[in-house]
Amino acid sequence: MSRHQEDHVEAGRSGPILLNAVVTWFRVHQVAFDHKVADALCTAAIALYTLGFDERQITDHLIQNYNGPMATKATAPSSSAYH
Repeated sequence: MSRHQEDHVEAGRSGPILLNAVVTWFRVHQVAFDHKVADALCTAAIALYTLGFDERQITDHLIQNYNGPMATKATAPSSSAYH
């Protein structure tokens, strides 16, 4: 099996793991689905997966470290911070 085929097989295994972790985050935080939030969570989940985290560890990390949709956004002052 070529390296490309191995990467494809590995990606096929990680898909449900990452999807389940992100969907669980939305359920736990009772947040309507948002593509930008999902992208940020997926990026974090992929990084954790490449470090060897399993589905439960990824899910727990996302829930504990991204407490609601605002936690997925870059830190920048909003206009309300100045009013």
